[in-house]
Amino acid sequence: MKELENKCLRFVLHYYQKDKLDTPKALKAFKEKNRISVHKHSSFRTFLFTSGAAAIILLAVALHTMLRPDSERTVITAHAQRVNYLLPDSSLLTLYPYSSVSFCKQTYQNDRREIQMKGKVAFTVRHDETRPFRVLGRLTQTVVLGTQFTVDESRQDTASVQVTTGKVRLTSLQGTESVILTKGMTAQIVKGETKPRVISQKQEIRKGSFQFENTPLSQVLEQLSRYYQVRLTTQTSDKRLTARFEERSLDEIIEIIEKVLKVKIRKEKP
Repeated sequence: MKELENKCLRFVLHYYQKDKLDTPKALKAFKEKNRISVHKHSSFRTFLFTSGAAAIILLAVALHTMLRPDSERTVITAHAQRVNYLLPDSSLLTLYPYSSVSFCKQTYQNDRREIQMKGKVAFTVRHDETRPFRVLGRLTQTVVLGTQFTVDESRQDTASVQVTTGKVRLTSLQGTESVILTKGMTAQIVKGETKPRVISQKQEIRKGSFQFENTPLSQVLEQLSRYYQVRLTTQTSDKRLTARFEERSLDEIIEIIEKVLKVKIRKEKP
């Protein structure tokens, strides 16, 4: 109660202007305007009391509306260092320096998982098929069920989303077309554009198993070229290879062949 009284006092002091709250002056003006005589003084006092009570109630409502703290909304801000924050559903946020997020705790727990953000924030979202996780930035809207990704809106005119695990749906706030991003993919939204653009996509490393018995090097490179869809060549083609490769990438196989046969293999696009 003491705190509310202090807030009301600060409000009155802030908005007080000379002659604006002069009660006798206002009362005299009101009597003259409504031609109220002395014998009507009793009824006028009743009217004044009723009007005054109503005014006090309205003022109290206005003060409550203006001074009521938004206790339902939680705001987390990172200043010079990163900040980790655990959401009510155990989803983890990592706020990079000079970034912030906000959310309505009651809505988040009972209705929908929605976060508003500024700057750059990494998300590790707990999976929940019944309640998708939604992130709203200045330029982007990202929707996931449960995954790990980073939204970077630290630049004024460009935003990017990078997916570490799982899958997300990215939409520009200025459009309706969306793109699906999976592990290793990054998309960008430029201010003024209505559709996200995929700017990088990490390719899965293809691994194969091979066995060669005194096989000419030219045939070895031909077989490897077909499997990995590249063009492998060497200036030393008179050598033979006996080797077995189990679940190895092309770069690993090339490195082994070069060391064993003391040759140089070139890898080119087909």
